[in-house]
Amino acid sequence: MRPDLQRFLADRIDEITAEVAGEVTARVPAYTHLRPGEISNLVREAIAAYSGACEARAVLPVFRALGASEACAGHDVGHFESALRTAARVLVRRTAGAAARLYPPTAEFIAVMETAFTAESEIVGAAVDSYRRAARPAVARRLHPLLSDN
Repeated sequence: MRPDLQRFLADRIDEITAEVAGEVTARVPAYTHLRPGEISNLVREAIAAYSGACEARAVLPVFRALGASEACAGHDVGHFESALRTAARVLVRRTAGAAARLYPPTAEFIAVMETAFTAESEIVGAAVDSYRRAARPAVARRLHPLLSDN
């Protein structure tokens, strides 16, 4: 665990959240409705995993719920995944900057970045998988009337 890294990032949570919201709205037009207040908890959870303050699997339920809610809202999975990856790039960049400041190029820096990349992969994967699982019943409900009329 790297509490100094997590604390460093947490102290900048508002700034990081604003950057995430700005990047996502700039790169994924379908998500121009995002506001920092709406995503601050997600950023906080991701930072905990990226910094190694907790295992990525500890925050996955939050991102699975996000994926399911995006599916239920009818948002496009491609846009959703693009938004997640855009946010992840910001968080990886911020984590790398903080790690470089706290741990000059050493094995510790490399370990931090491995943790961040692993967390990114697990979080995005869980959210998209949850989206797809939640979308299946909706597709089945739409197809059922079409198939049962014959």
